[in-house]
Amino acid sequence: MPDSSLEFEHIFADSPLRKPLYAFLFAVLLVTLLGIGAYNLLWPLYGGSARMIQTFALSALISIVVSLPAIVLVWFLDRREHELPWLLGGAAVWGAVVSVSLSLIFGDALYGYLLRLAKESGGTLFGFSAETISAVLTTPLVEEVVKGFAILILFWLLRADFDDMRDGLLYGAMVGLGYNAGQYTIFLLGEYAANGTPPYLSLGALQFVFLGVNGHFVYSALFGAGFGLARQTHNPKLKWLAPMGGIALAIYANIMANSMGTKVINDLVRALTGSRLLFASTPPQIVWLAAAVGTIVSQFWAYILLGIGVYRSEQWEIETIRKELFEEVNVTVTPEEYALIKEDTPFRLRQLPGYPAKIAHALMHAQNELAYRKWHLEEEGKPVEKDGLVKAWRARIMKLRESAPS
Repeated sequence: MPDSSLEFEHIFADSPLRKPLYAFLFAVLLVTLLGIGAYNLLWPLYGGSARMIQTFALSALISIVVSLPAIVLVWFLDRREHELPWLLGGAAVWGAVVSVSLSLIFGDALYGYLLRLAKESGGTLFGFSAETISAVLTTPLVEEVVKGFAILILFWLLRADFDDMRDGLLYGAMVGLGYNAGQYTIFLLGEYAANGTPPYLSLGALQFVFLGVNGHFVYSALFGAGFGLARQTHNPKLKWLAPMGGIALAIYANIMANSMGTKVINDLVRALTGSRLLFASTPPQIVWLAAAVGTIVSQFWAYILLGIGVYRSEQWEIETIRKELFEEVNVTVTPEEYALIKEDTPFRLRQLPGYPAKIAHALMHAQNELAYRKWHLEEEGKPVEKDGLVKAWRARIMKLRESAPS
């Protein structure tokens, strides 16, 4: 039983988009970047053969289906203060269309520059080929900066709804998940053009080794968590250091995957098959096993960090809701409901007995949104009782109680 107008008002409260000039400039930027991204990503649809178009369509469908477990994980972690589905979906589309396209443009340009420098230096740079430097260093740098731009935009434009580490982690994860999907389609079309056969399973086993909870999903989640931590912390130095730490971790994770992870994958495939990894001929199960081992070896630390971040954000959310709703007892929260709030623990969702399921969920959501809004106002030193959104959420809670059958 969502109130769409109230949700939109909450999301865009204090947003620069409320100013017509900023809204117009952002719309122009968005349309331009989406146009560039769509042009670069959808090239098989204009001038491509029927088989190429079929490959493109099937790869896009596969990437969506295989990403569903990662989407379910995001949905589960987003249960206390729901982000709007179209915002999370928009983050994924941005990652798949805009981020992939821009990384290809800048990555190819930088690779061409490195190749020219290598030729002028006798074929190598600091003892490494241009291909190695590009794969291990410059490509991760370009990819994380380009994806990070999406997270930065969300952080800036949705400041009233971008609450904590959890929000940053989830938005970052969705940008990365979209990037995984877009990259899968690009790589698959490249393999098809080179070998005449699209390796759907083998490439999918590598790109979605843990059903989407891998690769850019992890890298961008680290970056987003840094922005989210900057939002919730009271430490002025950490407000600046957390985002920089987030992008540093994202770049490092990407570098480790492209260096150590790739080496483990290639060595394991060679040990098991006697030849190097070839998507056209290496069995998909061998590719998956090698990719799983390579991912764990190179990324175990990133999964541990994200696990810690998720747990700490659970604790922060519970404590924030508990603190902000204390003064709402006998106003918008009954003593019995507050007792349940006090008993809330990580990785569970409190229930509101005595209401139909839809009303109970909407009521809990409205109470949580009220708590976060009060927290935002207190952080900014603004009066809580005069705020229109605080009044609107309180009215929404009362209306939900009145709508419940007696």
